Amino acid sequence: MPSPSAGGGSPVTRHTDCVASPHACGFPDATNTGADCSSLAPSGSITVTTSGAVVEGKNISGSIIVQASNVVIRNDCVTSSDIYPVRFVSGSNLTVEDTTITGTGGGCSRAVEPAGGATTMDRLNISGCEDGVQMYDHDVLENSYIHDLAFTSSSHNDGVQQNGGSDDVVRHNTIFNPHNQTSCVNFTTDFGGISDITITGNLLNGGNYTVYSRSGGNGDPSGVSVTGNHFGRADVYGLLSADGSVAWSGNVSDSTGQTVGQ
Repeated sequence: MPSPSAGGGSPVTRHTDCVASPHACGFPDATNTGADCSSLAPSGSITVTTSGAVVEGKNISGSIIVQASNVVIRNDCVTSSDIYPVRFVSGSNLTVEDTTITGTGGGCSRAVEPAGGATTMDRLNISGCEDGVQMYDHDVLENSYIHDLAFTSSSHNDGVQQNGGSDDVVRHNTIFNPHNQTSCVNFTTDFGGISDITITGNLLNGGNYTVYSRSGGNGDPSGVSVTGNHFGRADVYGLLSADGSVAWSGNVSDSTGQTVGQ
């Protein structure tokens, strides 16, 4: 039976119930993302101010704040009630990989806030925050598992959110949000224009609409493509809510394996 490669791309093309068992279909889940927290050295919060630094092998209670360029966060666990467990404040080219990020106590807004520039996020295991990842410009999220978001009566949960920016990629992730708020992937122009967004090869399940590409007052998003994804059945209203055009192709239903439209 065909399945996606670890690098993303081709979804399973017939019914396999990937939502129940992502790993069996070649998608990310707890077995192939994040770090083994029990094997890591305990640590408090870390602030990185040296360019080229590597934060590795830490079991962090608190947060990581990055104020430098070309930093790598690798094979760490971050357990935090802070608003942003991993926050990229300034610099460029952050890499976060093979890391488990767990929000606690209802204080976590977004697990990763890459407001610096050009962040690559790979093989992350994210849970316990209201949102998974915020994107800006030139950010990539791939091979990651976003699940069990913190849900309250006032939550507006998104697995991935972007409110203004360009050239972002969401590739070969498993994103579960089986609530009535709000999406698995949400690109809405609340604070600026949005362009050149690629959403491909993911396993997506849930939200009011599973994918949003909407105007929030700064025009319609442009250059958005949604291709080769597997969609579960936990959405409330549909798979896509869009303003303007979205390139949609090769997307399939997890329950039937058949091609699905917008």
